[in-house]
Amino acid sequence: MERCPVCRARVAGKSVCRRCKSDLAGLLRLEAQADYYLQWAVCALARREIQKAGELCRYAAHLQNTPLTAALAGFIDSLSDR
Repeated sequence: MERCPVCRARVAGKSVCRRCKSDLAGLLRLEAQADYYLQWAVCALARREIQKAGELCRYAAHLQNTPLTAALAGFIDSLSDR
């Protein structure tokens, strides 16, 4: 997370916003979990476990939808169509 979702100040990974003092720890944990599941999706894809990769990618997108997650989900979907 680069900016506080409340006041848009730069946060640089801090768990409390320097400007508005919002607690960002929970959001940072969600972001870390999404990254974790996305990494496991890539690992499953490398093992040719397409269905598992899709499930992990969808879960990562549920936690935090990013352009990378959307692109990977689209790629995985194209593989499962074959």
